[in-house]
Amino acid sequence: MRGLKALLLMAMISCLLIPGLARGQAAKFRIGCALPLTGVFGRDGNLVKDAYAYWADTINAKGGITIKGRGYPVELLFFDDKSDQAESAKLVERLATFEKVDLILGGFGSDSVFAASAITEKYKYPMVSGGASSNKLFERGFKYYFSTLGKATEEVRGCVETAGILNPRPKTAAIIGSDVLFTSLAAEGYRSYLKNLNIEPVYFELFPLSLDDYNSLLFKVKQKNPDMLLVGSHLVVALKVMKALKEVDYMPKMVAFSYGPTVPDFIKSLGKDAEYVIAAAEWAPNLKYKDAVFGTARQLNEAYFKKYGRYPDYVEVASIGGALAEQWTVEKLGLVPPLKEGDRIRIMEELYKLDAMTVYGRIKFGPDGANVEHPPIAVQVQNGKLVTVFPKEAAEKPVWYPAKSWKERKQ
Repeated sequence: MRGLKALLLMAMISCLLIPGLARGQAAKFRIGCALPLTGVFGRDGNLVKDAYAYWADTINAKGGITIKGRGYPVELLFFDDKSDQAESAKLVERLATFEKVDLILGGFGSDSVFAASAITEKYKYPMVSGGASSNKLFERGFKYYFSTLGKATEEVRGCVETAGILNPRPKTAAIIGSDVLFTSLAAEGYRSYLKNLNIEPVYFELFPLSLDDYNSLLFKVKQKNPDMLLVGSHLVVALKVMKALKEVDYMPKMVAFSYGPTVPDFIKSLGKDAEYVIAAAEWAPNLKYKDAVFGTARQLNEAYFKKYGRYPDYVEVASIGGALAEQWTVEKLGLVPPLKEGDRIRIMEELYKLDAMTVYGRIKFGPDGANVEHPPIAVQVQNGKLVTVFPKEAAEKPVWYPAKSWKERKQ
């Protein structure tokens, strides 16, 4: 009996001494993310959550993250930052120090990701984001922050350059946007690209995200009567602008948003009032992107609809691309969970070497962590669907221009 007890004790000690043996088949990659599931950006944040869940479900169905022939399943931990940047930073610190997750993925919103990425930098956690693109994220000299999206000032290029293919070309534009990181920089991006087309900005205003009276704002725009209205926006701002435009009975020949119309809730909420609206995008299902995990962009689009009953927003696909970037880097390095600080340093270094084609498009990070490949894409709501209208070589249909007035739409 004593001999049996001794053998059992020795076996337990052996399991503890041999890395990974004690956990056996339970070994997995624990990956955390703080993102807005409630609050002003709650609807946007839930899209990013769905994207990560879709990636994890797909990877787990294939056996998990594969290291040297063995699959390690993915377990996701989501924390709600309530659309608050201080809360986001606090939750990311919890993920790093208390939960001791293996990897951390980026959340949604430049302000929150700005705060959260300062924490991941502190604890040497590479963070790849598909839901934040403020230029300021890339101006801090950080080594551990990466983004699959282009910079905010560049992201709106497609919206403005769409005007360049119209006949007659718009001559004047009004620019408005909420005064948070991403949207204010998007407004600046509009202004810079207008110069290239010699389109005159006749009105410019940044307003508080908490603004209640959109009607007065849009009435001031109406008095200037610009050919184009360009808006630095998130979903909530985009919805409020469209509602106010109808209430003040004004519709410019072209209306474009930096973000919002590509979120399924935009068309769902506005119905026919969403027609003619143009939006910046960095991905569309008709583009010829593919990878070995998700297939073609079109296949991902259809599979996503089958799972969620809606098509993915480009930020969702950008988030999937970010998760893939971390996954492929871990697989290339042959790292097994639990990951240590030295492993995360190696992941950071390897991400700068990554140059891969994904279902989202090409991912190649520059020295500042920004994705160097992000073609200017614009989509338009036509007959209740998003249609790629720019660039010309990728356009599914011509731009509907000029937009009909509210009165004409009733006829």
